[in-house]
Amino acid sequence: MEQHGGSPAKRRTRLHDPALGDCLPARLTRAYEAPREWHQMNMNARDNIPELLAPAAVITGATQGIGRALADEFAKGGHTLLLVARTEAALAKTASEVSAKYNVPVHYAACDLSTREGCDHLEQALSSNGLYCESLVNNAAIMIAGFFQEQDPETLRKLVDLNIRAAVDLTRRFLPDMLARDKGGVLNVASLEGFMPVPYQATYAGSKAFLISWSRALAWEVFGTGVRVCVVTPGTIETKMHAKAGAEYSRYVLYTPAMTPEAMAEAAYRRFMKGNWVITEGWVNRIIASGVRFIPGIMLIPAVGWFFRVRDAEGNLQWPKPLPSPEQAAKSAPATREADEKPRKAS
Repeated sequence: MEQHGGSPAKRRTRLHDPALGDCLPARLTRAYEAPREWHQMNMNARDNIPELLAPAAVITGATQGIGRALADEFAKGGHTLLLVARTEAALAKTASEVSAKYNVPVHYAACDLSTREGCDHLEQALSSNGLYCESLVNNAAIMIAGFFQEQDPETLRKLVDLNIRAAVDLTRRFLPDMLARDKGGVLNVASLEGFMPVPYQATYAGSKAFLISWSRALAWEVFGTGVRVCVVTPGTIETKMHAKAGAEYSRYVLYTPAMTPEAMAEAAYRRFMKGNWVITEGWVNRIIASGVRFIPGIMLIPAVGWFFRVRDAEGNLQWPKPLPSPEQAAKSAPATREADEKPRKAS
């Protein structure tokens, strides 16, 4: 018994780890009283080298909404921050406000994370500021509402790149070092929509479903280490995101209770630090997240579609626009290409 970490009483004390909190993996571990020494290994030779870089929390999409509120929560907790968004002026303003309010170092990097170059720039910004990523918050995202066939193809590609590819890319860059240090965490910001198919926001909801499934799988992969992977699934939040997507008059915005970004961020940070795998705040949201799995799709999808159908300011339903036939599209394609090539030649 001693060879596995001491007496049962000592092992039980050790297993009540505040880093894990009262989450499912912690309860599973306590159930069979497994010693934690089994995972303690030197995964990186750099463990024996004095740390020259300072730890930082990297928050993407940090100038508004939940990202902005999470910047406040991490700063309140004493973390050095690296804030990331596309607009440098907004980033500079946010960094100045957060640093002055909480008296912590706040750095920022303006980059487009929907591109690989943007992710490269973020990594370079950490290095140039003498930082390493201890906590990664994948919050940056865009939403599109309406009929899929009418949505701009380039915007759809950008949604997939930002909501999914950037999160995977950044996590792959920073998670290995977290595991080597046996400390840190990844917080992915998904959505309640990720628990169900959502007509009229199909691609956005699908990207959030990926984040939930992927985060839960990664949480198990790193279970037993000092690193945590969590996902937060907000319901309706009081932000401009719905209006930008064209869904400000949809029924779900008007009829479901909305939470402030500050309240959601406070709960997300607190439960992230405890190591909760899936963070769903609010009793209505918890009922929805748990209940949709028991509703047959033939009933669930029409009901969700009723809530998410795009409407105008007067409450009129928006109908799909007529699409040209394949023959008409083929005839108009050369004219479209010529119109696109003229500005290029002029430049």
